[in-house]
Amino acid sequence: MNLSSKSSNGFTLVEVLVSLILTSLAFTIFLQALNTGKSVRQKSELRTKQSVILNSLENQIRARRFDENLNEPWSSTLGKETGESSISQFDDVDDFHLYSESSLSDDPGFGFDISVYYTSTQSKFRSSSSSQTNYKSIVVRVSHLSMTSLIDTLIITPKW
Repeated sequence: MNLSSKSSNGFTLVEVLVSLILTSLAFTIFLQALNTGKSVRQKSELRTKQSVILNSLENQIRARRFDENLNEPWSSTLGKETGESSISQFDDVDDFHLYSESSLSDDPGFGFDISVYYTSTQSKFRSSSSSQTNYKSIVVRVSHLSMTSLIDTLIITPKW
């Protein structure tokens, strides 16, 4: 009986096709992981920029006096006084009341708004007070076109 033996010196077509399919699937998954990493990095950079803007605004607010008046009674109206048209002219924290910019020239796509009101310990600093108190609550919101807003609240008191 004469059995002919076939010599297997290469790969079959099926083996080559399976290896090509597995290689392309692995490459596709790798590209998706790279794309996800890029997206996460971009969002992280935007959130960091948002935080830097928020911190800068809060530092500018903290650098101002509590009120236009140096002692009680405090100002009954919140907001800019006559002649205060830019942030560099603000001399007390309530000048920032209703101050906003929809787009920052140095950082397009970012904007902010600020509101100031008197608050009290009785309300646990959560609501506005109808009278002048020794506490001003300042809410700073930094927004971006593609992200949720970053909001922070400061409670400012007069320095005695």
